[in-house]
Amino acid sequence: MRLSVKLNWKTIACLLFSANTGVIGTAQDASEPLPMCDAKPNSAMQCDEWSAGLSGKPVGWEFSGWLNGGVYANNHSPASRFNGIYNQTDYDGTMLNQVYGIAEKAVEKSDANILGGRMDVLYGRDFLLAQSIGLEVNPDGSGGWNKQDLGLAIPQAYAAFGNRDAYLKVGHFYTLVGYEGVPAPVNFFYSKSNSYMFAGPFTHWGAVGTWAATDNVTIDAGLVNGWNGFDRVSDSVSFLNRVTLNSDATRTKLSFGLITGNESNQQTTAFTNRTRYSAILTQDLGERTQYVFHQWLGTQNQFFENGSGAAWYGLDQYVFYTLSSRLKSAARFEWFRDQDGVRLGLNRPTNPNKPPYIGDLYSLSSGLNWQATNSLIVRPEMRYDWFTGSGNPFNDNASKSQFVGGLDVIWTF
Repeated sequence: MRLSVKLNWKTIACLLFSANTGVIGTAQDASEPLPMCDAKPNSAMQCDEWSAGLSGKPVGWEFSGWLNGGVYANNHSPASRFNGIYNQTDYDGTMLNQVYGIAEKAVEKSDANILGGRMDVLYGRDFLLAQSIGLEVNPDGSGGWNKQDLGLAIPQAYAAFGNRDAYLKVGHFYTLVGYEGVPAPVNFFYSKSNSYMFAGPFTHWGAVGTWAATDNVTIDAGLVNGWNGFDRVSDSVSFLNRVTLNSDATRTKLSFGLITGNESNQQTTAFTNRTRYSAILTQDLGERTQYVFHQWLGTQNQFFENGSGAAWYGLDQYVFYTLSSRLKSAARFEWFRDQDGVRLGLNRPTNPNKPPYIGDLYSLSSGLNWQATNSLIVRPEMRYDWFTGSGNPFNDNASKSQFVGGLDVIWTF
């Protein structure tokens, strides 16, 4: 039976790469995947007129991408050059984060049913967040084709069929659960939130359907091979779901995303149920201000050898303010509770800041997005993290807090 499941996942991949060329899905938004041409708070990407689809013109293949890199400075100047427990913007110095390419035929732009898809390729320091178990890394999660600093990953590769009201994706795609995402242009801040770095999955292999039930209600549901899994030591089907509600009258958006299924408990060879959900409220406050509230929780049964479970949970809050057509500001406050010390510090192999860190991690970030040109975005930011609990997650296990600042640029093409 286990062999049958593995063959199913591999068969899907083979179908993708042999029968449907150049597939790509949609860039991951703060709370959901969206087409690359959608207007975003910090995105310079433009819609290609000929492929608009919804205006009655045919939907065709689009090719796009970006270059992203920057510099980060740490008040401790740690000997290891690692910014504490981070697994992204984790180097005290200059970084090449993303050389990102996309080929896409977006079925969600079409009035009629069409066959499309998408494929993304990422090279840079952020490869760590886009790898699949059994593809870029070995089935047991070790090794793989990438090394320490820069690497190559394929974060999305799927075929899609349908139209703007209902479509199905089969293959490899970004998760529906959580607020931020891997692609640089869909995030306001250079650094990722702790909830994104440590609390949930990044990608999935499987199938997911999207149905726009009404103009204000969208439902996503599918079956996937767990968290970041292509071909794991023990493959297991997980349920992935999200419901999104929009109110035009109050300019409010609500979404609830969930994934549940068996995952490695990281303490023994057993696979036990792991469940993670995200509840997100987005509220426009006038013409210039937007507020986002994100509450999330993760649990895993029988995580430890004594049979006890593990839990991690927290809150993220964002305030965005538009200063002008080309300049926006934002602040982000986070609280991350790692009740059992099982999530904080899942980072690069040579990073000395390793778990367990049992306690509460707080973070406060502020920054600007300056759209210098239609294809160039500059993102300066400052960030302060502090931890209360067992362990020192910063300055090579010597400090409970750190102050970092940095700046990056995104050039889209």
